[in-house]
Amino acid sequence: MKKIIFVCTGNTCRSPMAEGLFRVYLQKRDMGFIEVSGAGLAAAVGSPPTDFAVTAAKEFGADIAAHRSRTITRYDLQEPETCFVCMTREHAAVLQMYVEAERILTLDIADPYGGDLAVYTRCAHEIEKKLPSVLRFAFGVDDLHRLCADDLAAVADIEQQCFAHPWSVSSIEEELTNPTARFFVCVADGKAVGYIGANNIADEVYMTNLAVLPSYRGRGIGELLLRVLLCRSEAEKAHFVTLEVRLSNTPARKLYQKCGFQKRGVRKRFYRDPEEDALIYTYPISEQETP
Repeated sequence: MKKIIFVCTGNTCRSPMAEGLFRVYLQKRDMGFIEVSGAGLAAAVGSPPTDFAVTAAKEFGADIAAHRSRTITRYDLQEPETCFVCMTREHAAVLQMYVEAERILTLDIADPYGGDLAVYTRCAHEIEKKLPSVLRFAFGVDDLHRLCADDLAAVADIEQQCFAHPWSVSSIEEELTNPTARFFVCVADGKAVGYIGANNIADEVYMTNLAVLPSYRGRGIGELLLRVLLCRSEAEKAHFVTLEVRLSNTPARKLYQKCGFQKRGVRKRFYRDPEEDALIYTYPISEQETP
């Protein structure tokens, strides 16, 4: 899973605000599992953020008071899964001497240092407006949200393209009013390209669906959706998440194992068209006995 480092000069104004605001942005989408940090190219290690930065970030729901500045390290630069989000082109130019340009995004955010609270608040607002571009840059998606009525037709189409026995629109619609339902939809290029569904029944989460359009596979969207469900399940203090998968579905099995699922058993001849055994995979959350 990719990591994101926001980069400015001293790591006391822009990058701490960007880090804090992006954490809030991710938490609203049950994506708090994504590792986010900030760093400076010329930071005095251990400095707190400026008072105006703390106040401005708080106006947007982010508490950055505990932040302490740090510099970019060679370990940051050598980590291939790390993406760098720079405040200016000058910051990006420095980083391009050490990492591939494909791992760098520039937001073009002016330095508020020396300005009053209004300047910092405008800076925070500019950062917030550009957060969707950070998500798109790092993960190739526009958004990830809970299933809503506007998604029904698109999700039904994903079902049609991915399964021999797809759910109908009405079946998907029923989940909108089902209090146990935990369904999430991933959007890319302005359309729904994947979704995941599960039911949390008495703190036991049973996954029912995970599908990504064929043309969008291999981009990490399935993993992103799965980790969102796990993040939500952990936040709700569920005991475990469990699922069935076809014995022959090697890519899915590898994904589940990568995300921490453990093989628990077999359901003989569980699937049809073609008939095939199902493997049971479970992701344990609490110490309670899992199936």
